[in-house]
Amino acid sequence: MKKSIAFLSTVAIAIFVVAACSKTNKATKRLIRAGEWKVTELSVDGTNEAELPKWEFSNCDPYEEVCVAKWENDEGGHADFAWQFNKDGAEFTISHQAEDEDAHAGHEHEHDHATEEAAAQAYAFSGKYSVVESDKNKMSFTSTSTVGYPGQTVVIVIEKK
Repeated sequence: MKKSIAFLSTVAIAIFVVAACSKTNKATKRLIRAGEWKVTELSVDGTNEAELPKWEFSNCDPYEEVCVAKWENDEGGHADFAWQFNKDGAEFTISHQAEDEDAHAGHEHEHDHATEEAAAQAYAFSGKYSVVESDKNKMSFTSTSTVGYPGQTVVIVIEKK
């Protein structure tokens, strides 16, 4: 009897782990299949940012590598950010990835100011978000613990382009 209970417990735990991974994978695949998403809301305490970026995702396996996307503004500036779903797809994390300045030494960029703006925005909005909505064409996230706006309510809504 004890062996049966132990076996059933082990099976139940295995099913739970597979289901949790499945939910995280489903959320991840929604982003990378779409490729490009337009940010339709990027607000702090109800005030939307004047400039809304687009996000471009490339294919990745979150279990094998850090997933990275581009945060691009209308002037062509861009910044890389790492992203990940956690907690069965209920949490979304953004982490701005600063570029190595030595890699660009001696090279002039035609979009330096725009790139600095994109990087500053990606940095300020880095943090852990609760997933409010997650479907094929629209996702929304909310946070009160971003790097640039701690304690303030940040909302990000993205829509498939």
